[in-house]
Amino acid sequence: MCGENMKLAVVDDEKIFREKFCEMIEKYYGDIDLICRQFADGRDIIEAYKNGKSFDAVFLDIEMRELDGLETARKVREFSADVPIIFLTSHTEFAMDGYEVNAFRFLSKSFEKSKIERTLDDLSKKLSQTKRLILKCGGEEIIVSPADVICVESNNNTVNFYVSDNVHSVRMKLSNAVDMLNEASPVFVKTHRCCVVNLSHVKRYSDKEVLLDNSMLLPISKSCLTEFKKQIFEYIKTNAR
Repeated sequence: MCGENMKLAVVDDEKIFREKFCEMIEKYYGDIDLICRQFADGRDIIEAYKNGKSFDAVFLDIEMRELDGLETARKVREFSADVPIIFLTSHTEFAMDGYEVNAFRFLSKSFEKSKIERTLDDLSKKLSQTKRLILKCGGEEIIVSPADVICVESNNNTVNFYVSDNVHSVRMKLSNAVDMLNEASPVFVKTHRCCVVNLSHVKRYSDKEVLLDNSMLLPISKSCLTEFKKQIFEYIKTNAR
């Protein structure tokens, strides 16, 4: 699993359905420390993401009266590239549209116990293979995916984690942050004594600086240049399609 605490989001504009579905999820996972947060509209979960919240998976109704499920999923993807999105729908014709946002599953709203349990079982397997980072800041523990960390910068004893559109400041040494990042994913590399970047977010670079896809421009020191080039060449070769 993704740690001792699992945070799931259920987004549906039908209150009775949300409550019943969350009850089924909680019953299935049993004694796992689970938070099943309910949202009545797509705008609500997007606002939660804007406020720094994150989830291990999102169950999302496709047909909602306000912001529909597909548009909500597109906005969720701006905050998290790999969070599993399970669409809740009564109409299979929406399935093709879901591939645009890399949907994990499509689940019928008919409350078929066997299908729900199969989906939750597949989700558990996926989350158990996906490492997460726990950032302790502002009295909270924020769980983020390594893929969403664009870069980190140190400032004395504080490390700033740039995650999607958010910045989380954590009191720790950069060396400890580097160890944590490297344990979670092989895509992080130092460009400077106070900077680490996620290679998947590099847009372009020179011998002196690197531009990331959030428009941040960070320095590359001479001492880090050789290793940075080696790592990004390997990353591009491995991930070329």
